[in-house]
Amino acid sequence: MDLLQALAHAELPVEFVDDVMQEELRILHDAGYIICEFPPTGAHQPTRIHRVTAPGRRALRHFGSGATVFAQTA
Repeated sequence: MDLLQALAHAELPVEFVDDVMQEELRILHDAGYIICEFPPTGAHQPTRIHRVTAPGRRALRHFGSGATVFAQTA
């Protein structure tokens, strides 16, 4: 939820290259909490996050953990 909270307060779109971060993004995407583009399998390219969805914002209201400081990494 910390990553989702950070994305909700970030200026989107934002990109991530880190493999661990991309796996967390895939979980949020599969849950329907974010809209994003993943690179082709095996390509070392960034994942671009376009927006946090309405269900994602509802999840934050229900499960959110307060303010999170977000540093944009690429």
